[in-house]
Amino acid sequence: MPKIMRVLEHSTLRIGAEQQGLTFEKRHWKQLFQYHDEHAAHRYYDMRHDGVRFRSYVGVIQAGDITIEILPKVDDVEEASDSTMMKWRDILLRMLHESGTLKLDSLSNAFLHEKENSLLDIYLELFLNEVEKLLHRGLVKRYRYTEGQQAALRGALQFGKQISLNLIHQERFYTRHQTYDHQHLHNQLIRQALLLLPRLTNSSTLRGRTARALLQWADAPTIKVTAATFARLTYDRKTEDYRPALIIARLLLLHHRPDLRGGNNDMVALLFNMNQLWEKYLLRTLYRLSSPYDCTVVKPSYRILWVAENETTSKMQPDILITVPGKGNIVLDAKWKRPKGRPSEADLRQLYTYAQYYDAAHAVLLYPHTDDESAVSGKFQQPEHLPACNPEDLILCSTVFVQIGNGNSLGAVGDCDSLGYLRCTLESEFKNWLGYGSHL
Repeated sequence: MPKIMRVLEHSTLRIGAEQQGLTFEKRHWKQLFQYHDEHAAHRYYDMRHDGVRFRSYVGVIQAGDITIEILPKVDDVEEASDSTMMKWRDILLRMLHESGTLKLDSLSNAFLHEKENSLLDIYLELFLNEVEKLLHRGLVKRYRYTEGQQAALRGALQFGKQISLNLIHQERFYTRHQTYDHQHLHNQLIRQALLLLPRLTNSSTLRGRTARALLQWADAPTIKVTAATFARLTYDRKTEDYRPALIIARLLLLHHRPDLRGGNNDMVALLFNMNQLWEKYLLRTLYRLSSPYDCTVVKPSYRILWVAENETTSKMQPDILITVPGKGNIVLDAKWKRPKGRPSEADLRQLYTYAQYYDAAHAVLLYPHTDDESAVSGKFQQPEHLPACNPEDLILCSTVFVQIGNGNSLGAVGDCDSLGYLRCTLESEFKNWLGYGSHL
C-alpha cells in the first residue's frame, strides 16, 4: 500500500507527525532539506528546525518511501478531515484539467477517485497513456548525421579518419552520412522518463506497463537533461502528438533528484503555483461561459507603464479583460490569497492603474470563497486636480469570492455539473457584469 501523507498549502509538517499509521521522520526531513538546498526549492517550501512549512504550491513530493500531497488550503485551517482532503484533491485535479495544465480525459473515473493512487501515480498513469498512444501510432523517424565505419562507401569519406584508422583495413570506409531512424530528441527524452518511472512508484501495474513500453521503444543513448534541452524541442505535423507526453516528461526529469548512493531514496517534486493555477482556471472558465454572449474574454497584452532614461521599461498586464460591446471593458485580477476584512491598498492601487490603462469602467478582484468574508463594492474617486465627473462615471471596483465545487459540503450534490465541469459561482457573477443579472 502506498505511503501517502496529505497536507494543506501554508501548513507545517513537523517531524514525528503521524497520519494513518505513517510517520514523518527525521530522514524524510533531511531529504527535503537536501532538495531544498540543491534545487532552489525555496519557492515550494521553507525549512524549519522541527519540520517543513509549505508555501503557495500544490501537487506532490516524493521523498524516498513517503509521498506528500500538498492540497489547496480550505479557509484558515491547518488541518482538515480525511474526507475533506480527498474532496479538495479531486477539485485540484479538475482545476488542473480545466486550466489546461494536465489533460485527464484519458484516465478512468475509477482510477482518479481511487484513494490509494497518489497524485504522482496519476501523473505517471497519464504519461504512460500518452506513451502507449505514440507506440500505437508508430514512433516518428528523422534524418540525422552520423560518423562511423562502413563496409560500403556511403556518404562523405572523412579522409583524416580514413587514413588513421583504415590504413591496413582498406576494405572499410570511415564516412559521415545520413541515417533515418528513431534517434532524435523527442524519443530520447521520453525514453529517459520511462527509465525513471520504476524508481518513482511501487505500483506493479505501472511498472509492468513501463517495462512493456521500454521493450517497444527505440533504443537511444542517455543524454544530460536540463531546461535548455526542452527549450530546443520543436514541433511539427508529425511530432505534435508527442507534446502531452513531453510536458509530463519535463516535470519528471527536471524535478527529480536521484539517490546517488544507489538506494531507493530518490526525490521528485511535481508542484504548481496556486496563484497561477487560479488565474488560468478562472480565465478558461470565463472564456467557456462567454460563448453564448456578445463579449470577448482574453488575457490582455502588456502595456508600458514607465520608461527610464536608459530606455528600460516597466510593463503591466491584468489577468483577464472582458470587453462588452456598447458597455466598455471590465478588468479582473485573480488573487488566491484571501484578504482580511478588505482588499489591500496595493491591490486597489493596482486595479485602479489597470482600469486607467485598459479603459475599464469596472474592476474586479477575484478571491476564492471563504465563510469569513463577504463581497464589497465601491468606486474609485476622481483625483482633485481633474475636472469633476458624475458619480455614475466613476470606476466601479468590487470583490468577488468564487466558490468552486459545492463548497465545504460533503453532501449528495457533486462538485461537478451535468457537463462535467466544476461547479462555479462565477457564472452568476458573469451574467451580472454583462447586465443579464439582477445588477451590474
